[in-house]
Amino acid sequence: MRAILDLHDLLVEQLRELYDAELYLKEALPDLKENAWHPGLRRVIDEYELLAADSSMILLQVFNDLFTLEFGERSYSIRSMMKYNESIIEACKTPEVTDAAIVLALQQVIHFKIASYGAVCTYAKILGVYNDGELLHQLLDQQKKLDRKLVALADLDIDRKAFNYDRG
Repeated sequence: MRAILDLHDLLVEQLRELYDAELYLKEALPDLKENAWHPGLRRVIDEYELLAADSSMILLQVFNDLFTLEFGERSYSIRSMMKYNESIIEACKTPEVTDAAIVLALQQVIHFKIASYGAVCTYAKILGVYNDGELLHQLLDQQKKLDRKLVALADLDIDRKAFNYDRG
């Protein structure tokens, strides 16, 4: 990691981590979808795949606006989270519990990204890069919207089916 001397450096470092996370998720999400049984969950994963692709394009635009390169940082947090959750998903023995584990994995990633996007929105505002801040805020809102969809799906259906699986 490069030395972080000011808020601009921190913004760029976090943007690079988010960019890497979006690229990594574009590769990882199809595997999650393959393991998902619930049709609503599969649709949300499809939506997340599109969001990851759109997000990476928007982040490239922000890097261009900031006159900086997008490469340099890895999102070890997202990569570790996903690897850990893959092992949990593999250990699940029923489709219902597998779906609940997939929702958990997606929510952990989304919540991490909500925190990161929230921070970079604030940094952009403080640094006066308002157009980029607005783009980043749109990405933040999209993550929150996706999270709400997962919460509703889990609360109303997936988690209840996982709970009632052995109870008939």
